[in-house]
Amino acid sequence: MARQEIEIDEALGAVEDALDCLDAAARDLKSAGNWGWFDIFGGGFLTSMLKHGKMETAQRHLSAAQTALGRLADELNDVEGFAGLGPDVGDFLLTADWLFDNAFMDAMVQQRIIESQNRVAQAIAQCEQVRDQLLALKRPNRGANNGLPGAE
Repeated sequence: MARQEIEIDEALGAVEDALDCLDAAARDLKSAGNWGWFDIFGGGFLTSMLKHGKMETAQRHLSAAQTALGRLADELNDVEGFAGLGPDVGDFLLTADWLFDNAFMDAMVQQRIIESQNRVAQAIAQCEQVRDQLLALKRPNRGANNGLPGAE
């Protein structure tokens, strides 16, 4: 197997790990958001506890995603012609720490959940784009025959 193909495979593994973490965080943030709306419109202590539990789980997934995105950035540096074209890890790193910072009111927490959901969705879209580009690099150029045998 050529070195470039090995590097692409390693980058694909890293992007899949990042996507798994981001997808899990997105699910937890969605659930936290749902509980947050209920909390705003009449929830009580139990609702707040459920919401914060989902936020804490999302926080763990975001931390894991942060690590996975860092690994992805390292792996992309090894792929010829791909250095510096990965997801903007710097912007995403703010999401994980920002989610819990000084959140006192339910409405403020809800707004932060929504903004975190948007950042996670952007990170997912960027990772999917990177994955698609890596897969395109891995596929041999099929030329005019569109990859169909005997169509030359």
